[in-house]
Amino acid sequence: MNNIYWNGLRSFLAVAEHGSFTLASDETGLSKASLSQQVSQLEEHLDVQLLYRTTRKLRLTEIGERYYEMCRAGVKQIEDASDLASQATDSLTGPIRMNAVGGLIGEELIAPLVIEYQQANPGIEVKLDFSSIREDLLETDFDLVLRMGDLEDSTLIARKLHTITTRYVASPSFVAAHSKIRHPSDLKGLPFISGSVQEWIFTRGQERIVVQAEKGFQISNGRVMCQAAVAGLGIARLADVYTDAPIKRGELTEMLSGWKQTTPLWLVSPPTRHQLHRVRELMNYLSSNFKARYEAVLG
Repeated sequence: MNNIYWNGLRSFLAVAEHGSFTLASDETGLSKASLSQQVSQLEEHLDVQLLYRTTRKLRLTEIGERYYEMCRAGVKQIEDASDLASQATDSLTGPIRMNAVGGLIGEELIAPLVIEYQQANPGIEVKLDFSSIREDLLETDFDLVLRMGDLEDSTLIARKLHTITTRYVASPSFVAAHSKIRHPSDLKGLPFISGSVQEWIFTRGQERIVVQAEKGFQISNGRVMCQAAVAGLGIARLADVYTDAPIKRGELTEMLSGWKQTTPLWLVSPPTRHQLHRVRELMNYLSSNFKARYEAVLG
């Protein structure tokens, strides 16, 4: 594979991934003219058209889409192999790309631990991302992902960090005004404090109840949801990391305790990236220190 072909391939992948020469230029540091020239040379070499170009829009041709998918996977394998081969056995240097949930868990638990890890290992460069996209780890560039819930892919390297308990809470005044709530069906018509999920599903044994949020306060932010519950705006469904300290202070009361749910929290890494010493060590550091930090936040 000569340099012209390889450079053209890398440029094509960047343009296809970002959907424009401008964004690909920002990412790669190459000029739009250089990217365009390298992609054109690749098309000439292959004798096919990979991109439809207009002054306003760029999209892949049918063969371009298939070529992109196959080459993207192949190039990623080459990069992973090169990274693995070039690292020293005990080297703690290089980048680590990590994706995690945001909010209190990401900002006050994961981020401080990641910062400590990089402080202790100045050769490491962590790129921490708080986007909520559920990444396919076998396709993505992330080395490590914090994931909630059951894991579907058994080929991934997974380490359980903690088990989160989700509680239903409201202010003492709200509970006093609605003292007859004994079952999820009693919540119908009451104000909910909810995020993006407007349909609450309650399960206990074989029983399954669905309650629709018809009114209340909506915000996709755990801290604000907790504040709204303390203010008496309705019933909130929140992880224990948000609720337990306010419950101990008497600001919130747990409702329907028999219907609380537990969710595992995992650290997950693709097998090829887990072989990197720096990634394994970050996973070990987070696993060793996360539980104590989590319990400290519970109060």
